[in-house]
Amino acid sequence: MKGNVIMKKWIYGILLIPLVFLSFQKVSAEDIPKPSGDIYIQDFADLLPKKVKKEMAELGTYLDEQTGAQLSVLTVPSLQNTPVQDYAEKAFREYKLGDKDKQNGILLLLAVQDRKIYIEVGKGLEATFPPGRIGEILDAYTLPFLEKDNFQVAISNTYNQLFNEIAIKYELDKRASAKGYEYGQGGFSLLTILIFMFVFLGVVFLDFKFLGGALCFALLRILTSPLRRRKKKKQQGGTSSHDQAKKVKVRESRVENRN
Repeated sequence: MKGNVIMKKWIYGILLIPLVFLSFQKVSAEDIPKPSGDIYIQDFADLLPKKVKKEMAELGTYLDEQTGAQLSVLTVPSLQNTPVQDYAEKAFREYKLGDKDKQNGILLLLAVQDRKIYIEVGKGLEATFPPGRIGEILDAYTLPFLEKDNFQVAISNTYNQLFNEIAIKYELDKRASAKGYEYGQGGFSLLTILIFMFVFLGVVFLDFKFLGGALCFALLRILTSPLRRRKKKKQQGGTSSHDQAKKVKVRESRVENRN
């Protein structure tokens, strides 16, 4: 009798596993906001003004009509503790971006509270947008503006550049305005300076702890050697002038004595 009860519990437990899995999948799917309006602009964080949305939607529509490629932007207040890559992949699947056969969709995701941005690329465009190129686009067209909390320009600028590169792939003539420059152009960012200081202080600490400051003193001698050479030359030049003046006076005195 007891064995039958244990067996029933095992059976119920096994039957519950698929239900728990399905309920987890349902919750995960509900975390992604349902698309509203044009699939190209899903601004749930309310970051973009109407004019910018209209311009981006026109680009997205043109690209879709000409090539079947769909370029969509999704902004959300939060990722709800979901890794940004997982969130982007789920949203990409939910929105079914791109032509079914070509698999040429792209999703630009921005989460405001998490300060995370991610570009999910369909398989049909992976050759055009390998991970290295995606990183370059984010560095040049996105991060310089996000660093200043200029979300609107960061999104529209990145969207425009993605449009341009897809247009080049499909040999389209239309181009969008996109401003790109090297990340950190015009000076070092505060983060870069802090990292440099942290590394420098760490090296100094290790040098004095294990080498008694040998590296620091050697570096200091190298840096100050030009100054020491210059000072030495000045001293030598001063002594030479003094000696010449002294010799002139001796000659003058000898001439006077002869006279």
